[in-house]
Amino acid sequence: MFNRVKISAKASILATVLLLANVTISLAQVVSGGTGQQALATTATTIRGYGTATQQIVMALGLIIGFVGAIRVYGKWHNGDPDTQKAAIGWFGAALFLVAVGAVLAAFFGA
Repeated sequence: MFNRVKISAKASILATVLLLANVTISLAQVVSGGTGQQALATTATTIRGYGTATQQIVMALGLIIGFVGAIRVYGKWHNGDPDTQKAAIGWFGAALFLVAVGAVLAAFFGA
């Protein structure tokens, strides 16, 4: 029975601390503007900046994959490998997919 009193005392202290923290955060939001429109605008600008950087990285990755694929397909073609066409379609499709993803990212992030 004594242990239950300790646990409930700890629980009530924890609940009080959490309630005070919640009230403090709520009051801070009300004092700083209430709606958070400035914070949302800043976040939107930051996310748009990430979109541009992500698009450039994906496009560069597509270029690198295209070059690697071209070299590998040339090697297969030069060696007379019978599945050269299949390899070319696969590598070209991968590079085309990455370029399409870059375009979709640009549209999604509004870059």
